[in-house]
Amino acid sequence: TGETFDWDRIPTTLGPRIVLAGGLTPDNVADAVRRVRPYGVDVSGGVEAAKGIKDPQKIKAFIEEVSSAEQ
Repeated sequence: TGETFDWDRIPTTLGPRIVLAGGLTPDNVADAVRRVRPYGVDVSGGVEAAKGIKDPQKIKAFIEEVSSAEQ
């Protein structure tokens, strides 16, 4: 949907293999990773320059933000 999920609603009792998706962008993925500590993240529209066109700079920024949140 492209809408950001309220990550605080995820129960802490869920297993360790959570893949986080939905509304993730370079601007919010680090916060999401810090809060949820997912096994992985999924992104699509959050790194697009236009519908269906991926933006290499946004992809790079997304990866850098995930990496910074894991440290």
